Amino acid sequence: MIRSAYLVVAGLFILTPLVVVVVVAFTSASFVSFPPPGFSLRWITKVLVDPAFMRPLANSVLLGLAAALSAAVLAVPAALALARGGFRGAAEIESFLLSPLSLPGLILSIALLFYLSRLGMGAGFIGLLVGHTVIVLPYMLRTVLSVARGADPALEEAAFVLGADPWRSFLHVTLPILRPGIVAGALFSFLVSFDEVAVALLLSTVSTMTLPVAILNHVANNYDPAIAAISLIKIVLVVAVLVALELGFGLDRLMLSRRRP
Repeated sequence: MIRSAYLVVAGLFILTPLVVVVVVAFTSASFVSFPPPGFSLRWITKVLVDPAFMRPLANSVLLGLAAALSAAVLAVPAALALARGGFRGAAEIESFLLSPLSLPGLILSIALLFYLSRLGMGAGFIGLLVGHTVIVLPYMLRTVLSVARGADPALEEAAFVLGADPWRSFLHVTLPILRPGIVAGALFSFLVSFDEVAVALLLSTVSTMTLPVAILNHVANNYDPAIAAISLIKIVLVVAVLVALELGFGLDRLMLSRRRP
């Protein structure tokens, strides 16, 4: 009874702000108020045709996909090396690759700003991509590494015995085994990149501004329900990604590794 009550209270505590945002997004008022005086789609329509929000939204989606892809390219070979290499210093290398998780976002973003500026990749899409890849790499590495450590190496050995070369073995045996971890890591990476503020705030330009930065700039100068409307669009986009993954793969099958019988 106590546990059920606790779960209900915790669920309400988490969901209530989202409900308020959704309701305010459909208000007919010209300012944020709750409860709203009436129902209207004016703010949803305004946001959908406003380049100040739609261009950053497109930038955020493109950046999230690119960061997830870059993280996968880096994390898959690193996870395989850490899971099967057995070399000295593997634990230290793993800790180093996961270290962005333990650093405050503002400190990491300032360090990236100075480092990328010295390399000539300061403000711009390339700098944003490098910064977001550094941030999301630990999420991809942890999921892929969990699957790689739980995989049966006898499957790859059987492929070699049957005459497969290393490349064919990787494509037809190793990659399908790692797919749940890669998809789950890509999901986490995209969502983290899509909602990241600190790095985007320091490394973005007017043309590469992401949606969180655009929302922050709008809040600083305005107090209208457009913020609730664009936040609703963000919620819908994230829920759509989760539903698509559930229908296509099943989220329970994407979490970490498959259980051995």
